[in-house]
Amino acid sequence: MRRILEGLGFLRTLFFTLPLIYLSTVALGVVAEVIAPFDRQRQWQHQLARLWARLLLVFSLVRVRVRGREHLAADRHYVYVANHQSYADVPVLLACLPPGVRFMAKASLFAIPFTGWYMRRAGHLPIDIDANKVHANARRLLQAVRSIRQGYSIVVFPEGGRSRSGALEEFKTGIFLAALKAGAPVVPVTIAGTKRVLALDSWAIHPGRVDLVFDTPVPTDGMEKAQLDGLVQQVRQRIEQNLLEVSR
Repeated sequence: MRRILEGLGFLRTLFFTLPLIYLSTVALGVVAEVIAPFDRQRQWQHQLARLWARLLLVFSLVRVRVRGREHLAADRHYVYVANHQSYADVPVLLACLPPGVRFMAKASLFAIPFTGWYMRRAGHLPIDIDANKVHANARRLLQAVRSIRQGYSIVVFPEGGRSRSGALEEFKTGIFLAALKAGAPVVPVTIAGTKRVLALDSWAIHPGRVDLVFDTPVPTDGMEKAQLDGLVQQVRQRIEQNLLEVSR
């Protein structure tokens, strides 16, 4: 039965979901190219990205239940730190986060036609998961600090990639240090259900519900570098606890 459902999911994805996603990506990508010279503040780029993400969720028959949005102040910018289980995490976040956010994403994604072009135009920040590229990533973290100080929120998956086991993995500390330097509150963001929608190493997209939880922002004003590990563990524990609560 599981193989039959997987097969049906693959066929629906191949003949219904993927064509619609492809067409919407190309169409909105062309619009983004046309308006780019007139969109110096990148406001329309972000609105197009949110529209693209919401269309992907509609085409995939995925509904998102959001909790904790009341914790976010409209006039503040944050560092959003989220767990990562699936490629579906990105459209879920894009569709539900307030406008004016910049993702820190794998550098390889910026080479993808249309999607990668948009990411560069919109000011999203590449990061290399290769631990040996210390100097390049240090420069990119400084870019993140500048973006926060300019009034943008940053979104990061601190596990460095999708969790293969589904369990929460250890967090990389770079973005937390950037949050300290910029004095930006860190928002623990919990995503649950995307692995069922789009599993690792699978192209079959399954309808379903995703839970998105925004926890209370953790202030960083006045924090010293010596408190960095405590900040990382506090945020990780909140996400871990929310994952347990959502799965009950």
